[in-house]
Amino acid sequence: MKRGHIVFRSLVLTMHLFLLADLAGWEFSHGFGSKFAYYLDDNKSDAFSASGFLPPSYNPKSPGDSTQWNGGYYGWSNSNPASRRLGNGWGAVEFEFYYQLRMKQKVFAAEGPLMKDNNIAFTVRPILSPVSLHLETEIQFTPIAFFKLTGGVAGGFGWPLHFLNLEGLALNDRDDITNTKRLGWAGFYFVGGTIQFDLAALVPGKWNHVVFSANAKTRYMHYSRANTLEAWYWRADRGENFNGWEYRGNYIVGYQPPWQVNFIGFMAEHWFWLSRGIRELAPMNADYQTAEPPKSALPEVEAWGSDLHNWRFGPILNLEFEEGHNLAFLLQFRNGLHYTEKTVYARWFRRFDATGDKYVELERLAIVYNWDF
Repeated sequence: MKRGHIVFRSLVLTMHLFLLADLAGWEFSHGFGSKFAYYLDDNKSDAFSASGFLPPSYNPKSPGDSTQWNGGYYGWSNSNPASRRLGNGWGAVEFEFYYQLRMKQKVFAAEGPLMKDNNIAFTVRPILSPVSLHLETEIQFTPIAFFKLTGGVAGGFGWPLHFLNLEGLALNDRDDITNTKRLGWAGFYFVGGTIQFDLAALVPGKWNHVVFSANAKTRYMHYSRANTLEAWYWRADRGENFNGWEYRGNYIVGYQPPWQVNFIGFMAEHWFWLSRGIRELAPMNADYQTAEPPKSALPEVEAWGSDLHNWRFGPILNLEFEEGHNLAFLLQFRNGLHYTEKTVYARWFRRFDATGDKYVELERLAIVYNWDF
């Protein structure tokens, strides 16, 4: 049975269990929200082998303007679909809309600061973006105040927007993907845990809400049309996904004042490949290219950094309004790798050759609106 069919049947079974269960004692809540992000433009070519902070740049660079690219391994022209410009002159935007149903019930009839908020909760969240539609389901078990177990299944579909050169769900397995495989099913399956702490639980008071949360999970990703070690796009991302296991971490520290601005803090996201075959596919310090072959050979340099630990981090601020309306602002930075000028103009990331130098850039400004009712 195909994995997509298994996921669909699991979701149907879950909904049947909800309908057949005794709903007495369950608390129901609904939510509607949207996410918007603006990505600053950059061309990663101001200093190909420099480390440190990479400033935004709104002056795109073309392959034909690079002497090293033209004299290197590939040297494809500007119009060749296997090449790319570095930057586009304006950046990029991302947005989505979602609905959320949440059901929660207390599990243990116990009192005390550690046990009073114990519960089990189910969340169902359909999400629509311009290039995808998918459904996220999650179960959370909180036996004690500072620890939470989580698990979930998600899956959906994607489609291309050719006039914007965006891929919702497609293979990214060659230099020219004009006629690549598209559509299909993308599935995501995860288990994890969360450690959380609120100083006010030990020192009661409305001014004492200093909070910390650390969430860690392992997630398996699968695209129905991808074979082993074939890369694919999901929701117009970088197209560097593979069928395999990855680590996902989310860490938050902050303060919750009793104001309309009810959270001020810092959030960091961390992810890297756990599957050994992917992690060791093309590590950043590999030296596969010992000599420059003829251009007709079109070699895969294979040192684009499959072992990179990705980080996205920055400040977060949340405003709470009347009747359950919330608005959050996130200014986020991200790390990355510099690539050689001889390879960086290739469209397909598996042509890149990492220099070994890393950078940090101001990646995006994100705005999240949520309405709980």
